[in-house]
Amino acid sequence: MLGAPGPYAAWVSWLEAYGRGEDLPIGHLAPIDPRMGPEMFERLMAQVDKAFTARQRRWTEALGKDLRGLSGDPVNGVSAVAVVLNNARRRLGPLRAFTEHPAFTSEMQESLRDSLKKTVKSAQESLVKTTKYAPFELRAAVRDNDLLRALPSPPAVPLTQAPPQGRRVIL
Repeated sequence: MLGAPGPYAAWVSWLEAYGRGEDLPIGHLAPIDPRMGPEMFERLMAQVDKAFTARQRRWTEALGKDLRGLSGDPVNGVSAVAVVLNNARRRLGPLRAFTEHPAFTSEMQESLRDSLKKTVKSAQESLVKTTKYAPFELRAAVRDNDLLRALPSPPAVPLTQAPPQGRRVIL
């Protein structure tokens, strides 16, 4: 079966590769917005969600595999945990880039960022819980290599006040 050429087919092909863990160029893809037509937009949003979820799952599985490989090595455990968590933060790069891509609407970007933050926060909380009774050095390594540091900080709220609205009354 031949796929129909066009923006939808290009996105689906790219998203399938992304979900498998491939990092292909994305600059050629058309912006995704509701003006594509409601039906195409909804189908494409489902594909984005499917690919992003698959990529997050791959990240979580890779982290779990790396951590399981550490068990039973108390001598090198602390430094190895630091390396594993640094690698996990590095592997978040493609996920972060995806959440911030300009082809997505701001609402899509926010939803993707929230989903990624939830996944990373859950992984970090699980690590903290797992090492609760571990030696201090190991707990410190988990704390010092917090996975959430890989995520962008929320935008700073300006401290300046907006000018008052309405009439100015001088007494």
